[in-house]
Amino acid sequence: MDKKTNHEEMDKMPIPQKNEETAFTDFVNKNKELLYRIAKSNTVINESGLTVIPKDDPWLDEKEWDKMYEDLKNKK
Repeated sequence: MDKKTNHEEMDKMPIPQKNEETAFTDFVNKNKELLYRIAKSNTVINESGLTVIPKDDPWLDEKEWDKMYEDLKNKK
């Protein structure tokens, strides 16, 4: 294989997972305070100080998880 073809093939190769994990870790470390503030502002806490999901949370209407749950339940 000539150098040009080899270089083209290398360009098509995916980035190794370790590099992606490192990039994500770096992002989290650099933005830790901002990510914490965003997560905290999106979290509902009850009178006892526990994190809860409200009864009217739009997540309850998501049906795309039902199939996965049924599949997992049937595997047992």
